[in-house]
Amino acid sequence: MDNSIVRGALLLGAGVCIGVIIGLAISPAHHPNSGVTQGVAGSPASVTTAKAKPGSHLEAEMEHPNILLGDIVTVPFQELYGVLSTLSPQQLNDLATQLKSLPAGKDTNAKVTAFFKAWAHFDPIAALHAAAGFNVSEAKTTAVQSIIASADATQAKALAKEIQEWPADTIKREQRNGFLNSLLMKWSDLDPIGAAKFFDTMQVDTMRFHPVAAAIAQNWAAIDPAAALEWARAHSDVQGFQGAINGAINGWWSKDHAAAEQYVTAHANDSSGRQMATTLTSYIFSKDPERAKEWVAQLSDSETRRQAQHVLVIQMAVSDPESASEYAATLPADVREGTLTGAINYWAANDLTAAGEWIKGLSGPARDEALGAYTYSLLRKDPNSAAAWAVTISDPKIRDKSLNGIATFWLNKDPAAASAWIQNSSLPAADKKRLLRLAPSG
Repeated sequence: MDNSIVRGALLLGAGVCIGVIIGLAISPAHHPNSGVTQGVAGSPASVTTAKAKPGSHLEAEMEHPNILLGDIVTVPFQELYGVLSTLSPQQLNDLATQLKSLPAGKDTNAKVTAFFKAWAHFDPIAALHAAAGFNVSEAKTTAVQSIIASADATQAKALAKEIQEWPADTIKREQRNGFLNSLLMKWSDLDPIGAAKFFDTMQVDTMRFHPVAAAIAQNWAAIDPAAALEWARAHSDVQGFQGAINGAINGWWSKDHAAAEQYVTAHANDSSGRQMATTLTSYIFSKDPERAKEWVAQLSDSETRRQAQHVLVIQMAVSDPESASEYAATLPADVREGTLTGAINYWAANDLTAAGEWIKGLSGPARDEALGAYTYSLLRKDPNSAAAWAVTISDPKIRDKSLNGIATFWLNKDPAAASAWIQNSSLPAADKKRLLRLAPSG
């Protein structure tokens, strides 16, 4: 049998299998007597049966194929990757061209995402070159974002340099910044020093790149704290880049707990030092909650300690509001009220009943402070119960503030019920008169 016929038949069989897997219907551009039968375009099951002419190669017949995309969105990533990785650069670019001609919209974006994620997995630079050619801004953004999401840290450097060199009219400045932001995050995981050098060549939007500077400094400090902190300080005079110093401190702590804690303690006596302290508190808590409590307790500056303990309590409350409330209730008076209020607010927003039952076991100033926060959370659901709780508060300042808030809300929502409760309460006449005056006029 003629070898060219055998090769043609084998290539034909492979082409049919590929079409079935990814739902791509591939056919040569229509010409009379082309020897091609085309399925229904866009159908996942549609394939094209192409017949290779004797003495020729199927690839030669399809040198410039008119490739029609099927529903590639439903194809598992590994299958799509496996198929696309066998295609030639010309075939991949032809597919990208077909995507560029599709109407803008959700379905097209889904196809763009699937295709470019798979392509970027084995050739991100080629995929990026194709993505740059999209005329529709939304599709271009979707393609580039998909490439960045698929690329790993080893590819981030090349992609970032490529995007930085794009002409100004290729994408908007804010889009370029967004892409570089994501790539620098990945790059800094593997090579923070290289990412820092690249960062310094950029004209950055300080607010957008605040997290990136922090990530670079943190990853760098885990290797070389002194160099990372020096880099972070060089950016500290730029608005929004306090995060770089905070990141460096966090990375330093991961390398040397005691040294980082000592440095922050020595500098925690102004606004930037307090921000460092609260950031480090949060970071230590994520790694070692008990050490975070111990470190915060030894901070000598009262305002720094107050802010740090407030952050600590709120972070505790996210996972265990009861433990956070118990911890806050044990703190010194100068920091207890604010931290306990924060914990109760969080707890009551998620479980009013449990928070109320816990407060019943308190006494003294801690009870009054907890109730002040609790009644505020309760009043929107049950102002009558909130008022009944409020009148049991011993501290007149906290009690009056709580009752004022309840009366103002209740008198606006249900004036008759609120007025009746106030008049029939055991409150002194002066307090009743004061609360009734909070009713809306007219």
